[in-house]
Amino acid sequence: MANIKNLRTGFTGELDETSGMAARAKQAVGYVKDEASAVVRTAQDHPSATSTALLMFGAAAFVAGYLIGSGSSAPSRSRRSW
Repeated sequence: MANIKNLRTGFTGELDETSGMAARAKQAVGYVKDEASAVVRTAQDHPSATSTALLMFGAAAFVAGYLIGSGSSAPSRSRRSW
């Protein structure tokens, strides 16, 4: 419910909470949106650097997956059981 004093001065919106969990969550969402938009702007300004970074990350992930997969292979059978 709007405050009568604020209605007399022309304010018809909702008052921002300055404390509490909801206010901190809204503040955190604002920070995340700002950082995400900064990353997007940087990626748009430097497309070759972005693609190189993604390619290097993908190659490192592939090598890590290969090493983990080859390290956990099934032990070889030394004797035949038929």
